[in-house]
Amino acid sequence: MYVRFCMLNLTFNDINSFKNYINASNCEDFVLNLSNMNIFESIKFVVLSSAYYSQKFPEDKLKCVVNSEDVKSLISSFDVKNLEFV
Repeated sequence: MYVRFCMLNLTFNDINSFKNYINASNCEDFVLNLSNMNIFESIKFVVLSSAYYSQKFPEDKLKCVVNSEDVKSLISSFDVKNLEFV
């Protein structure tokens, strides 16, 4: 059984912390808040985290909050099909 919604406002030191959280979690509806990261860290984190998320929840989308339209535009240029901006 999966929990339908988890607001993820945790601070991760690195992508491995996020990967471990995903592997241990039964939450299939994440909202990942990246608004406190700079543009380069946001891009790196969202591309890698969406890959890990899609391995566990292939039918769901990783919801993401970023700090600007510029970041959203740059991330959207990557072919990340399981990502949704909220």
